[in-house]
Amino acid sequence: MIAKELREVINGRALWTMLLLLCPLVGYSFFQATTPYGEASAAARDSPAMASGLSPLDGVLVPTFGAFYVAVTLLFPFVAIRVLGREKESGSLRLLVQLPYRTATLIAAKMVAVATALFIALIPALSTLLLWEVLGGHLSAPETLNLLGGHLLYGLLVGAIALFSAAISDSAATAAIITLSFTIGSWVLDFALAGQPGVLGLLSRLSQIADLFTALLCRTPFRGDDARAAAGQWPLQGGPL
Repeated sequence: MIAKELREVINGRALWTMLLLLCPLVGYSFFQATTPYGEASAAARDSPAMASGLSPLDGVLVPTFGAFYVAVTLLFPFVAIRVLGREKESGSLRLLVQLPYRTATLIAAKMVAVATALFIALIPALSTLLLWEVLGGHLSAPETLNLLGGHLLYGLLVGAIALFSAAISDSAATAAIITLSFTIGSWVLDFALAGQPGVLGLLSRLSQIADLFTALLCRTPFRGDDARAAAGQWPLQGGPL
């Protein structure tokens, strides 16, 4: 069952189309993040106080993975919907539920396929971590793992919403509209209700799904010694980073 689901999601064009768009997006974000960070590091070479404020997490990783977050929000729903939507449209889902599998097993197989697609989509972002290390950049293992964990949780949440939308919809197009109404709707709530008192302000905070994961999982204190080490380890544009 799981092998069948994996074959379908890997052989689908939606996943590879997403990767085709994600690679240049992540690469451009990485370049845009490292260029000013390198300039700031070079300026902080002889200033320990300024170097203590430099953080690869905030300066490089978060902006780079921001491109991955956008892709997961806008593109990954189409990949996840395909896991179930195609079977519903073709009628093969009716045959599938008649097989001697429990409903929980079928749902678990679908989620494994979605999680596998998410891990494949994460490869471009992971490659930037390797590139950062090759260039001599400093990474904190707890910070990096927490950052990855937050984005993976968000991706699984989007995938689960997409599967739910596909289950209650008659077509993949309708499921995509429902899923995007959740993901983009959270951005709308964030902008429209930010700073409002009472229940409206609470809804605004709850709408910041990715920020919530970042705040809870992806923020650990960045020590001044680590910042100074980072400032002395990464050469870029003639100066250390």
